[in-house]
Amino acid sequence: YILLTDEITYEKNQEKIFTNGKTEAIIKSKYNFKTEDLTLLLNQNRLNSDKRAVIKDNYSNIYQLDNFDYSINTEQLKGYNIIITTKYGLPDSDKFYFADAIINLENKDFIAKDTKIEIHRSVFGNKKNKPRLKGVSSRKESNITTVKKGIFTSCGENDKCPPWSITSEEIKHDKNKKQLIYNNAFLKIYDVPVFYF
Repeated sequence: YILLTDEITYEKNQEKIFTNGKTEAIIKSKYNFKTEDLTLLLNQNRLNSDKRAVIKDNYSNIYQLDNFDYSINTEQLKGYNIIITTKYGLPDSDKFYFADAIINLENKDFIAKDTKIEIHRSVFGNKKNKPRLKGVSSRKESNITTVKKGIFTSCGENDKCPPWSITSEEIKHDKNKKQLIYNNAFLKIYDVPVFYF
């Protein structure tokens, strides 16, 4: 671990290191944490802070959180008001918004509440589209992302409802097959249900 900060304190009896002020932590040469007032619990291999944090990994993914708790051994991150930008700066970059979540930084699996996912515009071959998916909760395991009580549309955003959307009890996104699979779904045209499937 590398900690860069203005002021650092080591409490040997508690095996606790904490910083005061802006801090950068480099963990296993894989993750770069930028925050303030960081605590490192050496006997538990845990990092945490109640302050806003930005975490970058070696794959150009950026995690922004209001606060966090990170287990170094399991590479599990917990936090609130999370924004994840995948493949930052690349054309196929996606954005995830979570009210709170538990994320495995190694394999990118997660479980989250109040989810919004903005999929890169060129995913359907039309850059005018703005595909997005919202739901009350979500889970990603391997290449399958499941959103509960979800709504999907690729229409551009406006002040009114989108021209079309699909609402569903459950929406599964299979990344390998590039498919969205709906369970008990309604197709809505200007917010009016017109078709159940």
